[in-house]
Amino acid sequence: MKTNEAIKAKRQEIKNISLTIRELKENGSIQTINEGLKEIYKQQGNADLRTFEQWKKAGFQIKRGAKALYLWGRQTAKTVNEDGEEKEITYFPLVAVFSENQVYNSFNNQ
Repeated sequence: MKTNEAIKAKRQEIKNISLTIRELKENGSIQTINEGLKEIYKQQGNADLRTFEQWKKAGFQIKRGAKALYLWGRQTAKTVNEDGEEKEITYFPLVAVFSENQVYNSFNNQ
């Protein structure tokens, strides 16, 4: 499934970026890995990051063709069946966000 492969690739990309940010977290320069990711996005001109639903609630729509930026979600647990045995795994899901550069005001239809 191509979508699953794309998600795995994006997850690996965010993991690699997060590894470089980890040192900043360990020395106290930042509080969280997401804080470091947000700073990188801000340096690229993406300061206001919100989910699709948050932008929609504020009266904005995502521009056609806009590619999501990603942050880590809250740690989640789920039960999987592996080799006939149920296991509980924990992981950090990816959260797709968009910046102010990727939206338009749906009321003004710009």
